[in-house]
Amino acid sequence: MLLRYLAVLPICLWAAWAHAQAAVGTVTPLMPRLAMDQYVEFIEDPAGERTFEQLLQDDRLPWQPGGSGAFNRGYSPSTWWLKLRLRSQLPESSKRLLEIAYAVLDYVDVAIVHADGRIEQFQMGDKLPFRMRPVKHRYFIVPLTLQPGEQVTLYLRLRSSSAIQAPMTLWEESEFFDFNNTRIMINGLYFGTMLVIALYNLLIYFGLGERVYLYYVLTVACMALFLASLGGYAFQYLWPSLTQWNDQAIIVFLAGVVVFGLLFTRRFLSLAQYSLALNRLALVCVILGGGMMAGAFLFSYKLNIITLIPLASVACLLGLVMGGYTWKKGEPMAKYYCIAWVAMLSGGILLALSKFNLMPANTFTEHATQIGSSLEVLLLSFALAERINVERRLRYEAQSVALETQMRANEILEQRVQERTEALEKVNLRLQELSDTDQLTGLRNRRFLDGLLEREWARSRRYGHHLAVLLIDVDHFKRVNDVHGHLSGDRCLQVLAGCIQGALRQMSDHAARYGGEEFFVVLPETDLPGAIVVAERIRAKVEATPIVDHDLILKITVSIGVAHLAPDAAIEGVETLVQLADTALYQSKASGRNRVTPALPPADLSATDVRPAGHLQRVK
Repeated sequence: MLLRYLAVLPICLWAAWAHAQAAVGTVTPLMPRLAMDQYVEFIEDPAGERTFEQLLQDDRLPWQPGGSGAFNRGYSPSTWWLKLRLRSQLPESSKRLLEIAYAVLDYVDVAIVHADGRIEQFQMGDKLPFRMRPVKHRYFIVPLTLQPGEQVTLYLRLRSSSAIQAPMTLWEESEFFDFNNTRIMINGLYFGTMLVIALYNLLIYFGLGERVYLYYVLTVACMALFLASLGGYAFQYLWPSLTQWNDQAIIVFLAGVVVFGLLFTRRFLSLAQYSLALNRLALVCVILGGGMMAGAFLFSYKLNIITLIPLASVACLLGLVMGGYTWKKGEPMAKYYCIAWVAMLSGGILLALSKFNLMPANTFTEHATQIGSSLEVLLLSFALAERINVERRLRYEAQSVALETQMRANEILEQRVQERTEALEKVNLRLQELSDTDQLTGLRNRRFLDGLLEREWARSRRYGHHLAVLLIDVDHFKRVNDVHGHLSGDRCLQVLAGCIQGALRQMSDHAARYGGEEFFVVLPETDLPGAIVVAERIRAKVEATPIVDHDLILKITVSIGVAHLAPDAAIEGVETLVQLADTALYQSKASGRNRVTPALPPADLSATDVRPAGHLQRVK
């Protein structure tokens, strides 16, 4: 008898130590959310025979600490009891919400034991109608009212044919709904994107009759409905009373992803032309996936899901192998397929690993499939659009071979006219761009500047906005050309153009080459002090930038004239504004160069030595 007690003693001591290690969650006003995973204690009930009353009456139960991560026991036939202890340090009575963020648990029974002996009980789970939930949410939400200084104990009974996961967070009520609105918006964007892409490709299918687009639409639809079912959105919004179908839907739509995804892959990659073995293997997976879709209505969810997840993982890897193989063989569409599907395949594998408890369940793993599938459907839509162009070109070529000589000649002529028209349009656009661009510096040229000045002048006068302009000239530029040659001079102008463009901060500011070594900057909605700041920034940047031309290092400076149009200025035309900037530039030259000079107001023009156009060629 003594030996028996000695043998049991270490187990009892370990259980007592584990129970002592379980922490108590403290709720304070400064914590609108509290992760509860580290406060979880659990016991396994393999037979599912324990009751809540037994838990309260038996203090010797071997509760074990859940650890730091979310409670996760994979696919387990057992019933699992969880215990949480909370202590309120709130100054007044406050409502909190305990979120169990896993939507496909079959049964979630909750009992809350208050310090005064009151017991609240809730029954939830996706085997029960959605209306039975105390808070209408896709996850399981337990309302909890805490009194100041109160300590409560929560007991949760989990039983499910799906994976046993219970990531839990205690929320302040308003914080929860604010955060939930953000989640709804993000998921709404995801499902909206999937819907738009599916409808777009469905219209293409109706227009072209190509089954590859129908397979793609069905793949996208099954993927979206699978994730909606797995995330609880479908149960909340689509079939809140169909509890049996809610389990079957996950199997049907996941199997649909396998079936239609592989059918799409075979046709999109023209797999039969490259590998009969891979084509047959894909057909085998399609048949197995179709059988799983039917099996959803014949077998238990657990049997279906533990069979289907490996099949889905194999199908994902098979799709990647098929894409890589056909890419290597020269299939033009394969590169798009591989780039697009590698994201979705990675997400699917991460989700499968989390369900088998080989990776921790967290926000990233739970949304990995959504993230990957979003990228996949977007990229594949672009690939399908490219496929339309390829098929159209091939169709035209096939028709041209089949038509009679005269019809073929007419089509060739029409095609050439169309090609010439498109080429002419492209050339015209390119010529327009070239006509507005200075080829040496890459900035806009004088032609573009004249039109821009007229537009900005009219806009400033109409709306009463400020308008400032800068006229910039390189100091001693003739000396650079005479001493080092025109190629070095060209290099100086290119570097100067880069300095000017880099010193601008607003998208509305424009720089142009005014002529020779002169540059012009237009600053809409900029007052005089702001224009002087920009001018000084350009001057300092040019002065600090060495110009490297082969083994030669040059330093240049610029002189800048600043002119400004105030809303109430008495300036009759844009030519006067340009003349003011020109006069201010002349004053910068005359005052020693490498400086910024603001123009005098228009009323003071008579006191200014206004130089005629072209004076800068005389003073450099």
